[in-house]
Amino acid sequence: MWSRIKPKKIYLNIFMYSCIAVSLLTLVFTLVLSQQLVRTAMDEMNKANQEKMKQVIQTSEFTLQKLRQFVLRVYSEENISTWLNMGKANYSPLALNKAAISVREFKSSEPFIETIYLINFDLDQIYTSDSSIYSTQEFYDQAMLTYIKGQQTPYLQYVNHEVNGKSHLALVAPAAGPNQKFQGFVAILFSKPLLNEHMLQIAEEDQNKIYIQGKNQEFILGNTDAELAAQLATLAPAGGRQGWKWTSGKETWSIQTELLPIEGWSIYHLSPISLWQAKVTNIRFEIIGSSVALLLTLLLFLFWQSYRSLKPLSDLAHQIESKLGSEHPMLQSTNAGNEMTVIRTGFHSLVEKLEQLDLSIKSSKALVKDDYLRQWILNSKTSKPIKEFIQSQTPILRTGCFRMAIVRLESYGRFEEQYDFASRKLLRYSIGNIMSEVLANCGYHAETVDFGSDHVVALFSSHAAENDQDQAVAALEDARAQIRRWIKLEVHAAVSTVLDLEENLPVIYHQLYELTLLSFIDAEDKVYTSEDQERYERGKDNDLDEALLKQVIHSVQLKNEKALEGYFDQLTLHMQELSYEECKLQLTHIIYSIMKNFKSQTTFHGMKSIHTFLEQFATLGEVKAWMYRELLHIIERQRKKNASGRKEEVAAEMIDYVRNHLHNPMLSVDDIAAHVSISVNYARQIFKDHFQCSLSDFITNQRIEHAIRLLTTTDWTVAEITEQSGFQTKSTFFSTFKKATGMTPSQYRLEYSAKQP
Repeated sequence: MWSRIKPKKIYLNIFMYSCIAVSLLTLVFTLVLSQQLVRTAMDEMNKANQEKMKQVIQTSEFTLQKLRQFVLRVYSEENISTWLNMGKANYSPLALNKAAISVREFKSSEPFIETIYLINFDLDQIYTSDSSIYSTQEFYDQAMLTYIKGQQTPYLQYVNHEVNGKSHLALVAPAAGPNQKFQGFVAILFSKPLLNEHMLQIAEEDQNKIYIQGKNQEFILGNTDAELAAQLATLAPAGGRQGWKWTSGKETWSIQTELLPIEGWSIYHLSPISLWQAKVTNIRFEIIGSSVALLLTLLLFLFWQSYRSLKPLSDLAHQIESKLGSEHPMLQSTNAGNEMTVIRTGFHSLVEKLEQLDLSIKSSKALVKDDYLRQWILNSKTSKPIKEFIQSQTPILRTGCFRMAIVRLESYGRFEEQYDFASRKLLRYSIGNIMSEVLANCGYHAETVDFGSDHVVALFSSHAAENDQDQAVAALEDARAQIRRWIKLEVHAAVSTVLDLEENLPVIYHQLYELTLLSFIDAEDKVYTSEDQERYERGKDNDLDEALLKQVIHSVQLKNEKALEGYFDQLTLHMQELSYEECKLQLTHIIYSIMKNFKSQTTFHGMKSIHTFLEQFATLGEVKAWMYRELLHIIERQRKKNASGRKEEVAAEMIDYVRNHLHNPMLSVDDIAAHVSISVNYARQIFKDHFQCSLSDFITNQRIEHAIRLLTTTDWTVAEITEQSGFQTKSTFFSTFKKATGMTPSQYRLEYSAKQP
């Protein structure tokens, strides 16, 4: 039954299943989201109300207690107390003046105060904070006098007090018990609107209600209307229930109730449920409407996408089926009517042929080209085969001249911590591709070489005249911008003058690399040229003890903190006798050397220029203390980097470095250990543990393998192969080769040639 209904075409079949899946998922998602929204909304409402009630309780207790203490401070203040206890016999107008000054100061210090009364019954005088003096008979607030004369509470208690039609919260000090007689009182009236706003945190636009009810069910504070307050007064006292509902008229309220322990007041927090329900209902309808609209849009999109993308597959299946013929075994199978099976079978043989073709096309040309370019850059003498290869197989020398450029990664220490060895290699490969593409867009023929550390070298064609230097600088600026855009890495660049084939490229290469490090000193965001070389030379100070500086760096590499402390003190001891400029210059050179050796900028937090950075310190001692701390941080980072979990990565990086510098006859274990920033002994140990052979033997074996490849794939002379394989002398090459293979290089080549068909 289902097989009859199911469409045969791929695009209709996939569209039908997609419609069913999307419709069911959308329906379930909408229902679950709506229910979850309702539950979450109610839970959030109750939680928000509870949190609000807790805040109100805490704020109220704190504020009311603070105001009590404030009243006692006012009453006990020396000038006020003197006037309150003054009788007619010792009356002094000056005392009243002092008390008035104190009253004004107290009122200005507490925003909740509306009015302060100082009452002295013996003097028959009442002083108010608006600087008015009344007799007890003339005083406009007789209700307050009546309350003071009739109060029976032995403690400070807040009372509702109305003056001139305006309600206040009042406190009177001292409290008068049954057997206590006082002649002077302080009465303070507090503003209820301010208490509502700051103590109860009531805003005008707030639709929630907060109501404080007194012991006698009287209205104390809040933003409820008179009718709602009257209805609340008939409810049970607060503290019995939490989170209960109450209906008043057409509105249903969610109520939280609490007691203020000290005052004995009841606090009600009312939140209108209808407001939440209306919002939830609106959101629910919006979710349903959006889901329906989304479903229709998805169905239309699925049909269009299926028709546009998959209908050609149906046509292709028909064509493949016709090409295969009716006798093909696939047509006799049970899945003969399945279009995807037809396509899969038809392309299976094509994929196999493509893989075979791809493998046959791939050769060692790319690897050979990279190796030749690397040797050309690093060797002062370029062999004839390399020159011929570069001239014939690369476009660099089409104009007769070329330039060299170096792009160096910023903060290589952070880069190594963030990415593993394989990722770093892939990112450098991406940098090289971006540089090649940008230079090609600017009209240059370019080749890039990865040196396996923090930089990539580009060699690109140029004209004999140097009038295109601005264009070359602009091209490298564009390359830096594209690298930032696509792989999110910050790089620095330097470009050489116009060069020819006879130039001493190792010197140029090292000079350009040094130029890229100038960014650590002057923080300029630019492409450096030979014109900046003079500034680099001026940054070196011959008076600095370079031997001690090397010992400091070596101590950091060995992670020897005790030796570092001694060498660092000796290195900086003489600086106290230098002038400010000389001292600053030597400090700059020390920091520069540390950055150069450890390729890390993390200690400088963005690296402003070193000169500007040093200006942050007030004394030489502060600078020395900072530098010593940073050297200890570098040691700690080196320890983390050399942890056992990274041994495999360090070993792989050592192998990569050996293969990239195999042609260098001066390659040593010291160079390899310095490249991966570990000690020589530790480098030997890691390599021995992972590859069961010594690092020196591995270098020798790699050189022999490279020599064998050259003997069997090129017609180079033995002398040329000796040089390109990194052997210092021809005799050393002969003895080492014969020991490894049992034959001389010439004998090996003859025997290999005889075996070839």
